[in-house]
Amino acid sequence: MPPPNDLSVIGRRQPRLDGAEKCSGRSVFADDVDLPGMLCGKILRSPHAHARILKIDTSKAEALPGVKAVITAAHAKGMMGGRRGAEPVFADDLVTYKGREIAAIAALDERTAEKALQLIEVEYEELPPVLIMRHALQAGAPLVQADKPGNIWSDNIDSYGEPEQAFDTADLVFEEKFSTSVTHNLFAEFHVAVVDFTLPNKLTLWTPTQTGLLMQHALGPAFGLSVSQVQIIHLNTGGAFSGRGGVRPHHYIAALLSRKTQRPVKIFAAGDEEFLVCRALGENDYRMRIAVNKDGTIKAVDMDAHMDGGAFPSEVGYFGWMAGLCNSWVFPLQGNRLRRRVVMTNTRPHFLPHGGMMLTSNAAIMQLCTKIARSLGRDPIDFLRQNAIEAGHHGLSGEVFASCGLKECLDIVRRESGWDQKYGKLPDYHGIGVGIGAMASGAKGAFKHDTSAALVKIGEDGIVTLYTGIPDMGQGTHTTMAMITAEVLGIRADQVRVVAGDTDLTPIDVGAFAQRGTVQTGNAVKNAALDARGQLARNAAAQLGADEDQLVFRGGKIYAAGNPDKCLDFARVVYGTLHSGEGRFTMGRGFYNSPLKIKTTSWSFGAQVAEVRIDPETGVVSVLRVTVAHDVGRVINPLACEGQIDGQVFSAMSQLLYEEVLSDEGMYLNPSRLEYKMPRTYEMPEISHHFVETVDPYGPFGAKEIGEGIVVTTGGAIAAAVFDALGGQYIHKVPMSPWRILRAVRARERSAVA
Repeated sequence: MPPPNDLSVIGRRQPRLDGAEKCSGRSVFADDVDLPGMLCGKILRSPHAHARILKIDTSKAEALPGVKAVITAAHAKGMMGGRRGAEPVFADDLVTYKGREIAAIAALDERTAEKALQLIEVEYEELPPVLIMRHALQAGAPLVQADKPGNIWSDNIDSYGEPEQAFDTADLVFEEKFSTSVTHNLFAEFHVAVVDFTLPNKLTLWTPTQTGLLMQHALGPAFGLSVSQVQIIHLNTGGAFSGRGGVRPHHYIAALLSRKTQRPVKIFAAGDEEFLVCRALGENDYRMRIAVNKDGTIKAVDMDAHMDGGAFPSEVGYFGWMAGLCNSWVFPLQGNRLRRRVVMTNTRPHFLPHGGMMLTSNAAIMQLCTKIARSLGRDPIDFLRQNAIEAGHHGLSGEVFASCGLKECLDIVRRESGWDQKYGKLPDYHGIGVGIGAMASGAKGAFKHDTSAALVKIGEDGIVTLYTGIPDMGQGTHTTMAMITAEVLGIRADQVRVVAGDTDLTPIDVGAFAQRGTVQTGNAVKNAALDARGQLARNAAAQLGADEDQLVFRGGKIYAAGNPDKCLDFARVVYGTLHSGEGRFTMGRGFYNSPLKIKTTSWSFGAQVAEVRIDPETGVVSVLRVTVAHDVGRVINPLACEGQIDGQVFSAMSQLLYEEVLSDEGMYLNPSRLEYKMPRTYEMPEISHHFVETVDPYGPFGAKEIGEGIVVTTGGAIAAAVFDALGGQYIHKVPMSPWRILRAVRARERSAVA
């Protein structure tokens, strides 16, 4: 796809600007930070899933040479972590899951800290735990928290439109059940916190995160500091996948230890501990119904969900709505309803996997849509296309879909995958499936604001420095921001240096989640670059004898539209602006906040076709080919977009076919990269990339997200392909592990004999 003629940087294949540093190992991560006098912090964790703490004796640990501090719940009274402050930093009198924080040590070195942990004596009274969600819901089950009868943390109904009427008047109703397993976000970079709290009015934290701002807002009040007295430095972040969106107990504990010892402290979570610190998906059980007319029109979707939030489920309770609302982002429904009951268990607190709960719920829905299409004698792509929304549609919860290329995406994957030559014509245990999906860009309404800001500084040599608060977790956001800056100023992307990762240096940015970076931060960057360009335009216009609004900034030159031969060098204009009588040093500033009173401004859409092969002897599912068409609004960097697609397809097939945290009596059995299974490189499918450019009115240069929109859609396509390969057998649980697939294969064989 050639770049548009009116743009010189946007649309061209730009290698990552930090690629050389990453490949050479020069990139600095939080664990690389080594401060003078820094201590090693370690956390004592409970060996029991449910117990009462009768006594803690830390005297032997405190007496050990090299130990500088020992802290317990007594040192963190009233300090609450987790979303909305629902999780005490330490267990006080009651332990509610294995791995719960009991005490912490700061010592001169790791060996001393480990030895000190062993010297802490804790007397427990073991209590009966409830470790499985269905057990927690049984009458008479032990309570995780005494004030939560029935182990129900919350019970909410999200209802939009008229779902009851739609089901009452529908010709047909289809129903299925679907479940998820416990997962881990599987970051490349382990959890780590380095804290310097040696000054009473300044807390500095180095840690991988998706949001410096929200961490400031959590840590500041906890320690009696204002937001600006908390400095978050996130440097490079080795992956997030919805798992680094807030402050965890180890952040508070490192700060407490640093304040007590008056020395910097590092806490690093490795091995088993990494799986305890993580807040990923728990068990979810869905009952789904879809109301359909005989002509194939989908009228309504109804989902009833039990969501395992673990011992402190506030985060799942807040974000669980995503599992159901996403259905009305792709279908023009008459009604959409989700009842979500968040259940408490004596397991670690759960949150979201990559793709939120939308990947798994979409896998369930796309299987069901394929089943409906087969029942109606319809081609699944025709069925989805008939029901796909179009630009201008208004969603049931107030969304305005200003641009939408969903039907075009379906047309592309039909053609490019060879669907018409394959669907219904493949050999036994070979399947082909289609999935569609959508994703919001932004989180307006989820926080007090959804603002991003940016600063652009242009040195007198023409070198541009962009200051942005958006973290880059590996997706190439900083290169994207440099390209937007370069496009506005008419220079190359490699002439833009990006300064990020330090809340003391960079302007406000809510963070890199909810797929908000390209739209929210991108617009702020564009506005800052436009502000800087306007300052240069005044000087250039005077020299060229042209109006400012006639000027073109392109290829490192500035000229009047239609007269490129009479041009000025960009760097010379910058130099002249500084050394003019005014003496202006060029600095641009910009911000962006969604103008609409809804959850977002821009929506991406996509369709995918997946081909799979099942080995009937082993139950192993091989993904052979995935054809991807994604409505990105405008492709900013084709190279990065292709990389995003590859990574998201990998993540989706990993979650759908491989990933599962196994446990026994609350103890994780596979807490490492060796035992926690995910695809290897040679198991990756052939991937075909296709972009639909609808040029969204709210995105910078018309761009939208290309991230979780891909992973959600891939989940649906692969699930539908497995359904097809099994001759129409619905798989009710993910991951679709070999033993689960083999059980379906044997059931199919028995059915054929009968």
